[in-house]
Amino acid sequence: MRTFLSPTQDTTIYQRYPTINTGLDEILEIGKLTRTLDGDVMYASSSVRALINFDIPSAQQYPSNAKYYLHFRIANAKNVKRYQQLNVYPISSSWVEGSGYFYQDVKNMQDGATWSESDRLVNWTTSGSDFVSTPSASYVMKNVPIEDIKIDVTSIIAPVVSGSTSLWNGLLIKYPTGDELDQNNKGNIKVFSGNTHTIFAPKLEIVWSDQQFQTGSLKPIRNSNVSIIPRNIKEAYTRGEIDKVYLVTRDLYPDKKYDSVQRYRNTYYLPSQSYFRITDDVSGTVLYDFDQYSAISCDVSGSYFVLDTSALEINRYYTVDIKIKSGSLVFFPEFKYTFKVDADE
Repeated sequence: MRTFLSPTQDTTIYQRYPTINTGLDEILEIGKLTRTLDGDVMYASSSVRALINFDIPSAQQYPSNAKYYLHFRIANAKNVKRYQQLNVYPISSSWVEGSGYFYQDVKNMQDGATWSESDRLVNWTTSGSDFVSTPSASYVMKNVPIEDIKIDVTSIIAPVVSGSTSLWNGLLIKYPTGDELDQNNKGNIKVFSGNTHTIFAPKLEIVWSDQQFQTGSLKPIRNSNVSIIPRNIKEAYTRGEIDKVYLVTRDLYPDKKYDSVQRYRNTYYLPSQSYFRITDDVSGTVLYDFDQYSAISCDVSGSYFVLDTSALEINRYYTVDIKIKSGSLVFFPEFKYTFKVDADE
């Protein structure tokens, strides 16, 4: 099973500009500030950090084996060294996103988090935000060109969901302290914020294995020559709907039999290593990929998958396709069905 949470607030704080709030910017920044007028000497005091928060659900809403991943889509990256590390820490004080801008409009309302303050007239205990060093998470940017960022933050989020800790004020994302102090490190990473007008806002992905497999009297598929049709998928869903979509699986070329039995009557179940994927139809962005968290289940009525639309963007079209692994055979049957997600109001 897979679902996503959208941020409730996020902002960037700038060491070089300690009183500037940027809460409504469409961009978050991490690393060093590259918008410089003062030359290289500026890089020793130009750290840039991102703050982000989510409404973490009540205790035990997700199973204990759930994993949590923080996703950022890259907008731009400059001067980022190979194997640059990002560190993630729990923020230990409450803070407010604010109404300021740095890039779009350069309006800096004094009503939210800055390098110096967590809110208007409320100082951080330590400039640059208050955070605890344990638990923490990290991510190393290994690939060239730089890919979108996916950070495993299970060690931070799982204790909050389980109720073993009540500390939750969001996450701080920053360079390691040594890199922040390094005048020669000029790397700057821009990602889309929750205020973006694109579909690339940050997400907290929550995944867990929930495959069920009871085949009853159904037969396994014999080969890759099968026709797979969703029995009950809709053309449009209201966001938040969760649908159990059954898959009618039959022979594509049934054996000829000269009797009164219909040749297309045989129905089958898909192997346990079958998966579904959901892709944004216009951008090609994969939202639910082929992996153990999108495994197709089975009960006595047939194979099925659970379609959760709560994390999908409204007024967009999505395509579902399938991957099947049967023994050493891997194939992608002719199965592409599109649905739309409408507003939940």
